[in-house]
Amino acid sequence: MYKILIADDEGIVRESLKFIIDKDFNDCEVYLAKSGRQAIELAEEHRPDIALLDIQMPGINGLSALREIRSIEPHIRALILTAFDNFDYAKEALELGATDYIMKPIERKKITEELTKLIHDIDMERQKRKDDLNIREKMEAVVPIIENGFVLSLIIQNEYGYSGTQYRSLLNLTEEYGFITVFEWGEGFEKEAPGNPVGASVRAQKFAAQMSGQIRIFFKAYLSDMMGNKLIAAIPWTSADMGYTERLRMIERMRSLVTSLKEMVGVDFKAGIGSVQPWSTMIDSYQEALNALRHGMRKVTHIDDLMVRNDAAKQQANLRRTMLEVLRRGDEAGTRREAEMLLAWYMDTRNSTEADAQMALLEILLEGCRIASEQGKSVQSQAGKELLQASTPEEMRQIFTTAVLQLVRDIAAQAPKQNSVIQLAKEYIQNNFTSELSLEKTAQQVNISPYYFSKLFKEETGTNFSDYLTGLRIQKARELLRKDPDRNIKEISIEAGYSNPNYFSRIFKKCTGMTPTELRDILKSGGDTEHPSGE
Repeated sequence: MYKILIADDEGIVRESLKFIIDKDFNDCEVYLAKSGRQAIELAEEHRPDIALLDIQMPGINGLSALREIRSIEPHIRALILTAFDNFDYAKEALELGATDYIMKPIERKKITEELTKLIHDIDMERQKRKDDLNIREKMEAVVPIIENGFVLSLIIQNEYGYSGTQYRSLLNLTEEYGFITVFEWGEGFEKEAPGNPVGASVRAQKFAAQMSGQIRIFFKAYLSDMMGNKLIAAIPWTSADMGYTERLRMIERMRSLVTSLKEMVGVDFKAGIGSVQPWSTMIDSYQEALNALRHGMRKVTHIDDLMVRNDAAKQQANLRRTMLEVLRRGDEAGTRREAEMLLAWYMDTRNSTEADAQMALLEILLEGCRIASEQGKSVQSQAGKELLQASTPEEMRQIFTTAVLQLVRDIAAQAPKQNSVIQLAKEYIQNNFTSELSLEKTAQQVNISPYYFSKLFKEETGTNFSDYLTGLRIQKARELLRKDPDRNIKEISIEAGYSNPNYFSRIFKKCTGMTPTELRDILKSGGDTEHPSGE
């Protein structure tokens, strides 16, 4: 079917052209207009393929009508009809995209030839569009296979060098960098493990297409097939690094995605995010994403929020630090888990020799003994000597595991749990609370997101950041007043971290039950202020 619009103010011209079209062409639907305005209205209603427009019509002329019609239907093919041999008209018609400029009186042969060419062009365009759709349909069936192959080439050791570049070419992937996100789902999460992973995996399979589509709404992503209750996404990035602010925005977007996936599938989701890497070393980002997923306390965790990095030299230091952190907290389950990871890393001959592994494990044992000693536990262990005498990797593994589990039990019996990140934050607050300080600034100092830091701080300290900071500042102000009751309240306010003395006085009274001035008067009179009534 070809839709043809004829616009001419002469009825005989309109009817003659319709007669020619009806006789010489099949499967054409013709619409007649006697003015430019009516031509525009018919074009808007019927979206014609071809327009035959007279220039001289009452009201809106043919050229103005063509301009409006092209805004409605940009691909329309137009023939301009006129009785005036005017170069300016012809030039404007061609600039507006008219195919040709036909002089009246119109010859049947001429109009038939022009329409035949236009219909041929339309047929060619329609066939091309059909072929493109067929190719797209076939590609849509093949692209998931290519994407899965690409993701697997990134996470399998040495595989990218063989096939990664070819996959990138097929996917038209121009970015040089990216990062890995691992999604995991289950019926709730207990001790970092998903509940009923098999059942959740079966349920998610029913939503596989919708899940893929949802992920692509939030990110440009190349996805693996579902791997049980996990799915891996390779997300391109434009630069070799991700700034702090960019990371926060990305995490918030990922959080929204995870929430939408939960609503879609009806099970709980978590996401672990690795750091930005070149494609050739994306396996490092994958390992980081797994670590973030395994250690993360929230539904979305970036590796930088854990301070556990999996790149060569840093990995060794951070594995060691994480091992000592769980020891210091008295976390037996965490110690067992981290010991397994640490031993796996050291026993891999790519990372260290057997002699290096022995010395590194010995250093960790000695540091663990020091931690136990600091917390009041006297440790006398032969494990260090036995470790140096071990003759096989398996013997080293057994001695080390037994020793650290005994250490963590001793430490758990002596000391409360701590979190090294929050400890660092508390030290930073202690050193800076008298200056301008915010939750966001402190979170950035320990390199985790404000959202994650706020939750972690409350869980570890039992109070929120704002109340903790206020407590330190008011305590400082009280100490200053006790030391010198004659000091100016404004000076004390500033030294305690408050630039506004009036605000300082209100907060002081809220916390202590009295104003700074009232406390000063009591101090001058020799009263006891160690336990004011407001506390």
